[in-house]
Amino acid sequence: MKIQIWRRRNVKKEKNRLYIRYRVNQNKAKVESLKLWEWIKPKNTNQIQHNSNVKRAYDEIIRRKIDDIENNRETITFENNINDEFEYIFKKYSKIKNTNAIFNFIQKIDIDIKSKKINSINKVYLEKLKSEIEKEIINEKIKGTTASKYWNNFKKVLIQLNENNLCKYPKVGGIKFSKRTKKIMMFTNKEIDILSKTLPEKWKDFKKAFFFSYNTGLKIGSITKLKWKNIYSIKNNKKETHYYKLNNQENLNLVNSFPVFIREMLGKRKSDNEFVFRLPEKQSNRTKIFKQWMEICGINQNKKYNDSINNYAFDLFNETKNIYKVSAALGHSSIYKTKENYSYMENNEFIENEKIINNIRIKKSGKRNKNNLFKKGNLLSYRKINKGTL
Repeated sequence: MKIQIWRRRNVKKEKNRLYIRYRVNQNKAKVESLKLWEWIKPKNTNQIQHNSNVKRAYDEIIRRKIDDIENNRETITFENNINDEFEYIFKKYSKIKNTNAIFNFIQKIDIDIKSKKINSINKVYLEKLKSEIEKEIINEKIKGTTASKYWNNFKKVLIQLNENNLCKYPKVGGIKFSKRTKKIMMFTNKEIDILSKTLPEKWKDFKKAFFFSYNTGLKIGSITKLKWKNIYSIKNNKKETHYYKLNNQENLNLVNSFPVFIREMLGKRKSDNEFVFRLPEKQSNRTKIFKQWMEICGINQNKKYNDSINNYAFDLFNETKNIYKVSAALGHSSIYKTKENYSYMENNEFIENEKIINNIRIKKSGKRNKNNLFKKGNLLSYRKINKGTL
């Protein structure tokens, strides 16, 4: 029998929790928590010293355990098989890509899931787990759409375990939740006028970025990645059009034009790989600065930076009545996503004002005179047949 130290990383992957493992073979082992932890990559003297102290502690524990077992003062019984642990089996046989994320989600609902055995995952347990998730949704601690997606993936793994004869799959329904219609927040003309005359206390480019969103519908997450190589211009018939082009997180092309005064606001062009706007990297810092700016201007602090996109979407649809143009400008994967966000938009309102293109192709094989098509009431191709010819 081998006595080993077994390490398990925490969620943030900063620390290892330490266990003592008594192992006879691959399928027969027992694990006990030492209630100790160590830094995975110590960064300073204190962390290095902590790891050193922990090592001395578990070396002494192992020494005493070996001595107790050899002198028959302690006997190790292997009642539990490590392969019976649900977490081990779940992660080993899962075929989904985000296995760890799914297990961590379930662990937030049931903190004891790590100690459960495969045979304890039955219909009673799953129904209770499902009920707890639905309560968390009602209390607005988790989003219904996120919970539903994770729950369905969790059940997929259970089906995979069932196919490997590792557990019975108790049929349990999906997550039930009422989808709330999100209130659309927009900035009034008066608020926009106030914002145009003020500046945030820090990060002055934040104002430029806001009005760029207001005039293009581009979200703050994409604006932070906008570089000068993404800014283009076209001259046609003495008219200059400015536009941007970049990829979003879904690798979809985001392309939209913007007014001349917005281009003037950006200032002198810089090198291609320089960012157009100097903004905080962390989203939390951007949110904090925006709230401070709203407070200075006396604007409802419940309004968010990306609410400026709602203004752009409303104005564009009001002008064109074309949800397809709005969807393309906002970088949505389909108009269904646009309709989900803006229920007032319909996909057929543009037809009334749309210009119809008449694509008439005239065949120039020869001119024909209308008057020559008929002669004495008969078609020219008609031949009079004599009785004698029959």
